[in-house]
Amino acid sequence: MTTKNLLVIGLLAAGTAFGQLKLPNLNSVKDKLANKTTTAAKPAEAAPATSTPAPSTAAPAAATAKAPDAKVSVPEPGPMQGKLEGQPFELTLCEKPAKDPSSRWDVMCTKPATTFAYKGSVTNFFGTMKFTPALTNESVRMKIIVYKNDVMDEYREITFQPGGKTAGFAMTKAPGLYTLKVVDQYDSDKVGLTTQFLVSPDTVGDRAVDNIKSGIGKLMVCSSIDDNWKCLDESTTWAANKPFNLYVRLPEAISGQVAGWAIFKQNPDGTDGQFVEDMLQGTQGRAAYWATTDGHRLPAGTYTIYSIVWAHRATIGNLTSYFAKTTLTVK
Repeated sequence: MTTKNLLVIGLLAAGTAFGQLKLPNLNSVKDKLANKTTTAAKPAEAAPATSTPAPSTAAPAAATAKAPDAKVSVPEPGPMQGKLEGQPFELTLCEKPAKDPSSRWDVMCTKPATTFAYKGSVTNFFGTMKFTPALTNESVRMKIIVYKNDVMDEYREITFQPGGKTAGFAMTKAPGLYTLKVVDQYDSDKVGLTTQFLVSPDTVGDRAVDNIKSGIGKLMVCSSIDDNWKCLDESTTWAANKPFNLYVRLPEAISGQVAGWAIFKQNPDGTDGQFVEDMLQGTQGRAAYWATTDGHRLPAGTYTIYSIVWAHRATIGNLTSYFAKTTLTVK
């Protein structure tokens, strides 16, 4: 594998094939980026009674997971009452949890749900618990167990902390019907509440990263990119060994990703063949478009070029996880 490191201003060293990267000044072009969304506070950080993640016994969630029968029904969304060894509690399955604005420590559910969307590697299932009276050192220790097809899939332990009025937990679940039980940590035969929830079939398909659909962007080959972020001399045909630059635009900004480029020489049938090279590129933390500036050269041939998340790079082509791709014919 040939890997070339490209310069990200203040972050990465310049490579031999690409020089300084062209990245947007986020302060001056923030209006061009997709609207930023505010992420709700995570229950485990806000709640005095927190949940302790445990390793899942199931394989990582996959977009190809089998979907449940469309006729499956689940309880109506909303608070559910339970009691375990004399300790009352209220459980709410939740699409959007948040910190309770009336309390310094507690969490609440802003959007109850019992049917959830599948979001790839993005956490898609939450729950909040309310304890009246609050948990103490003498209270029963609770555990959330989730079952799929009558087999334990994952669990969270509810850990006591001073205050003890609320708790929250979160999981990343694949499509399917699940049964959830609130049990004694030390005796799972002692059950305080049983309910079900559904994760709907995947509607996105292959993802570039997180819950972003593969191929959502546009990858352009340019002689250069001007100060207004216009691709100059855009073309899918290029002269051999003539410098070109790569430029990708997405319909929404991404955050916290290290991006890159991957190039494969195509087979006669148009599929990807020989791996040529990949190149590292950052996005300055959050961006909806980025580009190279110092040029790259290729010998004659037909190539597939991908814009990817660096973690998804591979030497075997026909990639399924990418922001954008294009075919470049070099003559």
